[in-house]
Amino acid sequence: MAIRWLDEPAQRAFAQAVEGVERASAAELVVAVRRRARAWPHVPLAVGIVGAWLGLAFMLYSDHAFGLASFLIDPLLAGALAGGAATLATPLVRWLTPAGVRRRAVVAAARAVFVERGVHHTGGRTGVLVYCALAERMAAVVADTGVVTAVPAATLARHEAAIDRALAQGGAATAAAIAALGPDLAAALPRATDDINELPDALDHDLERRPRS
Repeated sequence: MAIRWLDEPAQRAFAQAVEGVERASAAELVVAVRRRARAWPHVPLAVGIVGAWLGLAFMLYSDHAFGLASFLIDPLLAGALAGGAATLATPLVRWLTPAGVRRRAVVAAARAVFVERGVHHTGGRTGVLVYCALAERMAAVVADTGVVTAVPAATLARHEAAIDRALAQGGAATAAAIAALGPDLAAALPRATDDINELPDALDHDLERRPRS
C-alpha cells in the first residue's frame, strides 16, 4: 500500500526532530530530502530496450499481419513509451542498480549538499546533515569535524542504517529515526547555555508534488 511520504504530520515530525536534537545538544542539524540522488539513465534505457524487444516479439508472433514499415517504427515507439514510463517508477532504480552504486551516489550527493548548505560553517564545527534520497531509498549522515571527533563512527553508521530502513515507511517514520540521533549527540556534545542557532531549521526538499513510496 502506497504511503504519502511528506504529508502534514510528517512535516511537523521533521520540524520537531530538528528542534529536539538542537535543544538537547550543541549539534546543528540540517535535513535534506531529494526525490533521487542523481539521474539514472540506464534505467529508462534498459526498460526501453526490453519494451522494444517485446514489441518486436509480439509483432513477429502475432496472427495479425503488420506492414514492413511497422517493424521499423512500432518497436521503437514501444521502447520509447516504456522508457518514458520507467522514469516515473522509482522502484526500478533500486531493482536495476546495485546497492553499492546507489550508496556511492547518495554519499556523493550528500557531501555536495553539505557544502552547498554551509553545514561546515558553524563556529564549533558541529554541523550534521541528514540526506535522504527516496528513489534510492538510502540516507547519508554527514558530520563536521567537531561531531566526528566526539561521536564514534559506529554510532553514526547505526543511525544512518536506521534512517535507511525508515525511508520505506514514510516521512514521519524517517523523522522519528532522525530524532533518535538526539540522545547520542547530547551525550557527546551537550548544549551550552549560550548556544545559538546557526543554520536554518526548515526541511530542505524538492518534493513539490509529494511522491508516494
